[in-house]
Amino acid sequence: MAKLDNPSGRIGGGRAVCTTAGTANVIVTTNVPCSWVIIQAETDNAGNVMIGDSSVDITDTSQTNGIILDAGESITLPISDLGELYIDSGTSGDGITYLYGSD
Repeated sequence: MAKLDNPSGRIGGGRAVCTTAGTANVIVTTNVPCSWVIIQAETDNAGNVMIGDSSVDITDTSQTNGIILDAGESITLPISDLGELYIDSGTSGDGITYLYGSD
């Protein structure tokens, strides 16, 4: 098991759901300062989810500002504020779980 380097002890997590397929959905509605986030697509998602900025759109095949995750896949991103991340999916109700921290 990998150990997270988090000497400050600040760590948190949550869940975000794409309420409307084809629309960017913010992960959190407030500023949440952090240094990193691990995002995992929920294992029971019906389809893919896309992680990106406020213009993320999984239905736009020419889009290059997001990362697509299959159900169960995860990605670790360096980021300063969770409020900058959005998700989109092709199926309403699909979502992610996330874990974040600061160095």
